Amino acid sequence: MNKLATILFFIICAGISESKAQVAPGIKLGYNESRISKTRLEPKSGLYIGGFLDIPITKRYAIQPEVFYSSQGGASVSSDFGDVQIDYLSVMAANKFYVGLAKGFHFNLGLGLDINLKNNFVNLFNGDADGEISPFDVVVFGGMGYEFNFGLILEARYKQGTVSVDLFGADDLYEEAGSNLNGVFQLGASYKFKSK
Repeated sequence: MNKLATILFFIICAGISESKAQVAPGIKLGYNESRISKTRLEPKSGLYIGGFLDIPITKRYAIQPEVFYSSQGGASVSSDFGDVQIDYLSVMAANKFYVGLAKGFHFNLGLGLDINLKNNFVNLFNGDADGEISPFDVVVFGGMGYEFNFGLILEARYKQGTVSVDLFGADDLYEEAGSNLNGVFQLGASYKFKSK
């Protein structure tokens, strides 16, 4: 068992060290359509913008750490209350699986952490936060895309939150018992710079 673990460790290290020469940074920009479940809010339009590192592990698999700003929330349909605007710093880890002979079409699956830029842990500690919105969200996502040879990437993905947005109590916006979860459809473009 120890021999097998040692062999696997060296294979993984060799693969990672070989892939370091191929690591490519990139930028991404796109459209968000976000919803908060079990509320009287309509979908809200927003954007996301940020950067990533593409780390190929094999010819058909890459890991892609991402950090970006994401504008989310819900749109009000009543004059009694306004829109819910939540600005997140999203830290994601995408697993990219390439399909077909040409390295273009791919699926991505991953996990991430959305940190509320207004109601984060620092503001909660200092007493400066609005206690009605969760300071973070743990998300899962999946999608598909196409990568062109010159670096342009077109992608669509769906991001699902797992932590209730209304973590701390009640609000007039919520109409059903249970968790009020973020759900975000994302459509965007990325550009991957060529690795040297």
